[in-house]
Amino acid sequence: MKMLLAMICMLAAGVGPLRAQQSGDFGAGVILGNPTGATAKLWLTDSQALDAGLGFSTGLALYGDYLWHSWKVLPQPSEGKLPVYLGLGAQFRTVSPNEFGLRTVAGIAYWLPRNPVEIFFEVAPVFRLSPRDSVGLDAGVGLRYYFTKS
Repeated sequence: MKMLLAMICMLAAGVGPLRAQQSGDFGAGVILGNPTGATAKLWLTDSQALDAGLGFSTGLALYGDYLWHSWKVLPQPSEGKLPVYLGLGAQFRTVSPNEFGLRTVAGIAYWLPRNPVEIFFEVAPVFRLSPRDSVGLDAGVGLRYYFTKS
């Protein structure tokens, strides 16, 4: 998996200049952690986005979140961008019995300069509502490549 992340970074090198996120920007990539799998993000505005993931932990996990980003919480680096984000969402896991829960997400991302690549780390407590009340913790580090519009 580390090799896959390194190859994606190398392929993305030199693709284009860094720009602000815009409505309709779409990125896809991988997340390693709990769960490990595929991730995608669709920007709705320059500070709000939807993200989703499909991965494996103790079973198949599917989640979706609404995220709010701030570009002013942390000092910005001389190159790239460094937002923090918070979000709310839901998760479904296929374990025996199946589980449904609500997620709260907190994360930090780094946008590579001159490349449409986002590296991120997030933590997401999951408040499981069925089949019984419990609390779990999702966390992961990931990478998304953003496809440019023509």
